[in-house]
Amino acid sequence: MGITHTAAMQPYEIIRKNITKVGPDWQIAPDQPPVDMRVWSGFVAFVPGDRAEIKKRVDAVRISFTADLLPAEGGVWVLAGYSDLAKILKALR
Repeated sequence: MGITHTAAMQPYEIIRKNITKVGPDWQIAPDQPPVDMRVWSGFVAFVPGDRAEIKKRVDAVRISFTADLLPAEGGVWVLAGYSDLAKILKALR
């Protein structure tokens, strides 16, 4: 699906985006999703870099719940609860 929204994004900025689940994976939903697409709202931040390296660093942060990494051009979207996402971003900067 490969939807990218990084052009106007500032890395490490927490924003609310609509997300959708495709099979077992979360993805950023299109700005105008089809009427039959289920979407949820969540907090995400774009983190530039290599997905595998970012995953290692995210996994090392102690958080209350879980974080998911969503594909993005040039990096990943980190999806987590707001306070957990703030902790993750502090560790990644």
